[in-house]
Amino acid sequence: MDSEKPFLRLKVDWQDESMFELTVSASNTIFCGKASLYALPSDLLKFAGQLKGFPHRRETLFYEEGRTGNNGYFSMRYYPVGYNGHVGVEINLESNLLGDYREEEKDRVKLEIIVEPGSIDKFQKELYNLAETESGIATLYG
Repeated sequence: MDSEKPFLRLKVDWQDESMFELTVSASNTIFCGKASLYALPSDLLKFAGQLKGFPHRRETLFYEEGRTGNNGYFSMRYYPVGYNGHVGVEINLESNLLGDYREEEKDRVKLEIIVEPGSIDKFQKELYNLAETESGIATLYG
């Protein structure tokens, strides 16, 4: 993990004709986590389109893949923080555990990173490219 600076990173590990496997890692320098999950390129492409030019007014954007309590899970929520243009990104990750595990055995992390709109613009382009080509890495730095 990149411990010097807060980040969110999505990386395509594997693909077929209908979906790809993402490894999502995040750190706010205090907490960090990683999860692998399957995602649909079309869903990620749609979210990347919504993220273009964010923030618009005082809106909130939300994206999730996977299901909690099952295979890997990932969500990210974008929202304005204050009036200086900064954006909060709440990230939820859950490990890829299958079977009859106790609730306490499942690994989860929820963290927030604060980013500038310029960082979102760069991440949006990388995310769009990742979803369109079904390969590569998209990184958002705080």
